Amino acid sequence: MKLQLALDRPDLTRELELVGSVARYVDLIEAGTPLLIREGIRAVRELRRRYRGRLVVADIKVVDAGEPIAELAFAAGANVVTVLGCASDEVIERVVRSARRYDGEVMVDSLCVDDIPRRARELRGLGVNSICINRRGFRKHKQNKEEAHRRLLALIEEIDLPVYLAGGIDAAELTRLREDPLAGVIVGAAIAEAASPAEVARQMRQILDGKT
Repeated sequence: MKLQLALDRPDLTRELELVGSVARYVDLIEAGTPLLIREGIRAVRELRRRYRGRLVVADIKVVDAGEPIAELAFAAGANVVTVLGCASDEVIERVVRSARRYDGEVMVDSLCVDDIPRRARELRGLGVNSICINRRGFRKHKQNKEEAHRRLLALIEEIDLPVYLAGGIDAAELTRLREDPLAGVIVGAAIAEAASPAEVARQMRQILDGKT
């Protein structure tokens, strides 16, 4: 299971400092949407320049145009670009075409997708590589954590794509999630807002590696 660090604070200097302290523990480094809006594609370029040994994700959440936007990110060094699952098939196909030119990948964000398993089957046919699901979406109607987790597992089993999970994941949650059929977890605040980001990232790495 991969560990993806989400850089969601709109301050490139601050986020680069964070990555410097935790990069050895993570597999993917994500330039989050707020960071990209504030800093532009420069954020992707700087991450690629400094951390060539890590995959860089541009969380652009493409919903329109497709190819021209994806081209900016891939040309700047992104390995993965995100697109909204509710975007049209044509837009997603354009992002996939761009990804293939750069030997990159496309991750779909399931935000605003009602029937995720059905859409995932369509997305696989369009050439999408993975899908991101936000864990917070499974805590509805006063469900407890166990009920939400059962719903999540049932959903993952229906999805014919590698699944990355996001949404308030901390070390305690990760201990349980590491047994699930996930391709990866996306963690932001639990690392970025910790008193010692490096220690939390190290702990999460050990959990995923089965060393704790």
